[in-house]
Amino acid sequence: MAQYLKDEVQQRISRAALETFARSGYPNASVAAIARAAGISTGNVYRYYENKEALFHAVLPAAFVTRLRTLLRRRSAALAGVEDYRTLPEDAEYSVLSRETLDFAVENRLRLVILLVRADGTPYEGAAAEIAAELMELAVSHFRELNPALELDRAMRFGLAEIYRNFVATLGRILEHFQDGGQVRDALESVSRYHRVGLKSFFA
Repeated sequence: MAQYLKDEVQQRISRAALETFARSGYPNASVAAIARAAGISTGNVYRYYENKEALFHAVLPAAFVTRLRTLLRRRSAALAGVEDYRTLPEDAEYSVLSRETLDFAVENRLRLVILLVRADGTPYEGAAAEIAAELMELAVSHFRELNPALELDRAMRFGLAEIYRNFVATLGRILEHFQDGGQVRDALESVSRYHRVGLKSFFA
């Protein structure tokens, strides 16, 4: 019974930490505020985590970021040679990975809010920009594979960088704004669909 209570308290702390970091950002989130959200004393938090930094890394580990980037790369790779994703069947690798990525985003909404919107003062401060840049390069590689003669001048690369910066920022705002899983899913799907169609026009 004691072990069950310990696990239950730790889960409450983790959930409270995720909510507090996502709402206030790491610099403004105090252990005391996390303890209040968890319904326990501040001292009790320190029985489980050495400090706020340790708690942050427990709820947003590097493995999470690696998993996200792996999913994005695998989904992009699955589009190799495909001119229009809308022609793919539901059981195509890209379609399966797209659903897996969407499920991952819904299940980890708060972690992604921290990563994409509230990362100031954390080791992931530049993560949103890095993800946007990587997605852009994956897109360029994809369309260059379809058209080896593709050339991007400075103006086009600047425009594409802005498109991806705004795309990632919009995804972050969706995750921050909606809490209902169905609404998160619908909003992410609609924006991603618009982005993919627009991207095809950009490289046309």
